[in-house]
Amino acid sequence: MHPQVNPYPSIDYRIEAFSRLHFGLLEIHPQAPYCFGGIGLMVDKPSVRLGLTRSLDPTLGSIQNPCLDWTDAHWKERFLRVYGKWQSRTGRVCPSPVELEFAPLPHVGLGSGTQFACAAAALLNRSMDSNPNNGHLDETWLIDSGRGLRSHIGLHGFLHGGLILDRGDLRAVRGTQGDRTAVHSFPRQWRVVLLHESNYQGDFGESEQAIFDRCSERPNPNLRRMLELIEEQILPSVSRVDYQGACEGFGRYGELAGEIFRPAVGDAYRSSRIRFWVDRLRGLGFQGVGQSSWGPVVFAIARDEQQAAWLVKTIGRDMHSSGWTYVAQVAGPALMESGLSRIG
Repeated sequence: MHPQVNPYPSIDYRIEAFSRLHFGLLEIHPQAPYCFGGIGLMVDKPSVRLGLTRSLDPTLGSIQNPCLDWTDAHWKERFLRVYGKWQSRTGRVCPSPVELEFAPLPHVGLGSGTQFACAAAALLNRSMDSNPNNGHLDETWLIDSGRGLRSHIGLHGFLHGGLILDRGDLRAVRGTQGDRTAVHSFPRQWRVVLLHESNYQGDFGESEQAIFDRCSERPNPNLRRMLELIEEQILPSVSRVDYQGACEGFGRYGELAGEIFRPAVGDAYRSSRIRFWVDRLRGLGFQGVGQSSWGPVVFAIARDEQQAAWLVKTIGRDMHSSGWTYVAQVAGPALMESGLSRIG
C-alpha cells in the first residue's frame, strides 16, 4: 500500500532585515529646514529573521493569532501592532503561525523596531502571494509597518541597503528639488565594530519624545556645517574609497549631531561611559567613531576585516571589566545588490 501523497504543497516564506547605523540627525526643530534629516548605514549584523510556512490546501483555515507561541513579549507586542494594521487594511487573516527565528536587542540605537516592523509587514503581504518564485519586495507593503514618522533612513535602508542620505523635511528649503532620500554605495571591505553597555538601554516611547521636545526648542546652530560635511567630505570620500577622509567626516558629523541633545544630558554624548569609549577608540587611531542614533551603541569603522579583528582583540579585556559587550563584533555593510531584505 502506497502512502497517501498530499496534493497540496506548502510554501516557505522567510525574510531577513539588517540593522541601521545612524550617524545623527541634521535637525529636530519642527519648523526648521531639513527636520529629521540625517545620514545612516545599513550593516549586516545584527539582523531580524521571520518566517512562516503556508499550505495551499484550501480546506485549511487561517489563524487569528499568528504569534501565539512567541515567548519574547516585546517582539510579540510589536508584531501584533503590525498585524492589526495589516488586518484592518486588507481584511485578511494570517494563513499560518509566524516564526520569530531571531530578533536583536531593542532600543540600543540600531533601528531594530523599524526593521522588525518592515520585515513583519513584508512577510504578511508576501504570504498572500502563492507564487513561490516571486521574490519581489513591494515598498507599498511597508504602510502596515507604521514606521518612518521622523527619519526615513530605516525604511529606505530596509528596501535598498547601503549608505542612505535623508534630507528631511524640505518644504522650508527654497529652490530645493528632487527626492528626500538618496542611496549611496559603501566600500565592501570596510567593517564596523558595534559595542554597548550590557545593562543599559536607550530611551524610547514617551521618554524619548520628552527629550525631543526639550531639545527641539531652537534650530540646530551646526546645521550648515553638518550639511557641508556630508556633501563636501563624507560622500566624496566614500565614493573614492578614502577611508581616512570618510572616517574623519563621520566622526565630526556625529559629534555635531550629538550637540543637538546637549540640553538633555549636558554633553554631545548620551553618557560619560559612551564618551569614554569614543575617546578610547580615538586613542587607538580610529576616527570614524561615535554613537548610533544618540546611543547607547558605540561604533568604530575599520579599514578591513583584519583591522576590525585587531580592534576586537585589543579592547576585549577592557570591555569585559567595564560591563560592556558587543552588539556585533564585526559587521559589514549591507549593500543594495546583496539583497538586504531577503524574502523568498
